[in-house]
Amino acid sequence: MDHLDQQREYRKIDTSSSSDFRSHCIVRASLVGTEARHRNPGTDLIDNPHSSDTIAELNSGKLLMVDGRRRNGLILIKHFHAEFAGPGAAVGGAFDLDSQEAIPVGDFCLVYLQSPEERQKAFGIRRHWVRLTEQLTAKPAALERSQMLLTQFEQYFDAATVVQIPDRALALLIGVFPQTIRRARQSDR
Repeated sequence: MDHLDQQREYRKIDTSSSSDFRSHCIVRASLVGTEARHRNPGTDLIDNPHSSDTIAELNSGKLLMVDGRRRNGLILIKHFHAEFAGPGAAVGGAFDLDSQEAIPVGDFCLVYLQSPEERQKAFGIRRHWVRLTEQLTAKPAALERSQMLLTQFEQYFDAATVVQIPDRALALLIGVFPQTIRRARQSDR
């Protein structure tokens, strides 16, 4: 077994019951370093929990999608705010070239988009997630916004997952200080 084989772990996933993909199986690769460049659009998953690797994929200009079949998402940290892209949402491409950091949430996985129809649907879902976040910011009181955000995330993910999300990332989503998120977390206990 050579060095590259030691860095790779392949596993086939049956997708024959999925209407989202046209192939019968997807090769899921956990890769180290720059070996990730060989992926085939529309067939491979990017299962990459590291923020720096995810940012590299987003900054490459490729349009990707947060896997719609998992409880996962991606918090994209921009210069002055953050955006949450939940399951099924488009990420990358021209949208996220200004992302400074990407924080995976839940059972995170990105999927290459295969068809124009998939891209259009993913764009619509991204808009949906932006609107949901915008609804949370409509509350004038910062502590109330923070508590609502934590409640929504804990309902969709679980408390153990939400605890792992940095206060700064959640604060940038709804325009509050990280200390406000911390206070909201403490008041929920």
